[in-house]
Amino acid sequence: MRLKLSPYQQPRSVSWCSSSDIASNNYRQMRWWSVVAAAVVVAQVVEGARILMMAVSGNNSHKIFFLSIAEALAERNHTVPFIHMTPNDFHSSYSEQSCNPFFSSITPNFLLDLGYPLTFYGRMINALVTVAESNTLSQYMYSRTEEECRKRHLWTEDIPSLAEISVNGSLFITNINEPMNDRIIPFVPTMVNVGGIHCHPAQPLPQDLEEWVAGAGDDGFIFFSLGSNVKESFMPEEHRNALLRVFASLEQRVLWKWDQDTMKDLPPNVRLAKWLPQQDILGDPRLRLFVTHGGRMSIQEAMYHGVPLLGLPVFMDQRYNLREVERIGLGRRLLWEDLTFDTLRQNIFDVMNNRSVKEKVLQRRELMRDQPMPIKQRLSYWVEYVIRHRGAPHLRCPAVIMPWYQLYNVDVWLVVVAVLVLVVAMVSLLTFKLLLALWSFLSSFRKRKQE
Repeated sequence: MRLKLSPYQQPRSVSWCSSSDIASNNYRQMRWWSVVAAAVVVAQVVEGARILMMAVSGNNSHKIFFLSIAEALAERNHTVPFIHMTPNDFHSSYSEQSCNPFFSSITPNFLLDLGYPLTFYGRMINALVTVAESNTLSQYMYSRTEEECRKRHLWTEDIPSLAEISVNGSLFITNINEPMNDRIIPFVPTMVNVGGIHCHPAQPLPQDLEEWVAGAGDDGFIFFSLGSNVKESFMPEEHRNALLRVFASLEQRVLWKWDQDTMKDLPPNVRLAKWLPQQDILGDPRLRLFVTHGGRMSIQEAMYHGVPLLGLPVFMDQRYNLREVERIGLGRRLLWEDLTFDTLRQNIFDVMNNRSVKEKVLQRRELMRDQPMPIKQRLSYWVEYVIRHRGAPHLRCPAVIMPWYQLYNVDVWLVVVAVLVLVVAMVSLLTFKLLLALWSFLSSFRKRKQE
């Protein structure tokens, strides 16, 4: 197996503030990249091809998704130079690069906390944000990114522009899995959905952790993690105290991912750890509940292992993700501004003791695992397919070269509306003249009759 990883910059930890503040700050600071997949093929055959995976900024947890892709290709004897990128759902800004239609009337923008189905107001806001994201931001992103790369001499003159590269990809790989999305949208052949590629069966817990979990007995345990980007020790004291009070009142033990070795006032049934084998924990049958920040990767892992969820969203897409979790019945969402001893304790018991939630979680687990072939095998097949067929141009949707007004028949409908308006105007004018002539005739007829 030949897997080469390029150095990546470790993300800065997220400081604690309100969810809206965090989302706003990250939205302004992040560089808006769109995923661009490219393959650089040196050999004429599939075996041992050199594949370059290109894409975007990301955070520490997101590398799990793309490392899984790189490992799947490396297992097929491909050399995979790896550049860190962000795995996401299919967003409006990806529509142009993938030539795949995006319906803002169906899919809420992940930065907006909109429920589904969308109301008229929701569709209006979502449509405006979609236009801004897919046009203004993407155009700004292209020019700034390419300009910065040329300044650093990373972009030679013989390399096409980023805008040109972005619409000439052979494949568009997304972190989509249908059981999580629940709203089926059409995909073109070059869209390859490999959501859940990083999920795997649980392994036995480390011995010390196994002994601790076994000590919980029949009551089981709860796992609490806010992911890899939040510095938990920055949590406001009132939130930490509420969590500790609730955890101390439970019969279950609580395993808490925490970035410090110790914590004051720690209850005896709570154990801290800086790092934990999350999927091995989620796959343990003694786990009763997963309290999570609502990251996409964590939700996919919980679905794969069939674990009910209680979400405490912190920033970015987490509110949207957990709204979807709540909508399809896999758990509950509790906002930090609503967190109190009573609300947290009530939500924990509502999820843990809810038979309907458990049934739906197990149903989604079966749907997620019921695949025609392993996800890594499907990924490898399509990557090797486009290599064998020199980019597989026959799969590419012609929409990529069409102006938006032609793609959506805007010019056609403008002509249709213009003709209809002209016809209505002419009919209205003719009707008005006929009525006027009739009125004039009747008036003159009555006048002559009176005379």
